[in-house]
Amino acid sequence: MMEKRMRKTFLMSLLFAAIACVLVSSCGYQMVREKGISGGDINSVYISVFKNLTYEPHSSLYVTDAFSKELLSTNLFTVNKDRSDAYLQGKIIKIVTSPTSLSVVGVVIEKWISVDLELALYRKNGTFMKRWVLSDTETYRVDNIDAEDYNKREALQRLSSRLARRFSAVLLVDY
Repeated sequence: MMEKRMRKTFLMSLLFAAIACVLVSSCGYQMVREKGISGGDINSVYISVFKNLTYEPHSSLYVTDAFSKELLSTNLFTVNKDRSDAYLQGKIIKIVTSPTSLSVVGVVIEKWISVDLELALYRKNGTFMKRWVLSDTETYRVDNIDAEDYNKREALQRLSSRLARRFSAVLLVDY
């Protein structure tokens, strides 16, 4: 009788260990199984430097850099590879800066910067896939005149990163 109980306990322990091993090894998740977008047809994207249609110097460098970094971080495709499956063209349509807050004596202490972008995705053969229009604003400090240009560049970089994250999210939802 004792031997039968020990055998049953041993089998139950073995079954419990097997179930535990299966559960532990199956933990984890994966959001996207295949690399790329458009059903895996696009695994690499070439991002050309964004065309700057504004009078704001160097803004295309900040925006292009933010989009390249964001699309690389998705880990869905490679960026700027020879013979890419698709290419992304971007235009900076408009950049506007305007005062937002004044000090007690009427001196501007904060401004906001607004950016409007137009993006278009094409297959490598030139076939148009989709167009997006994005815009966003960011506030920056101007109370220290020596730091105003630096603060403006930082605001433009933060704004560009936010636009790139939004584009990445839209791209993943659309495809």
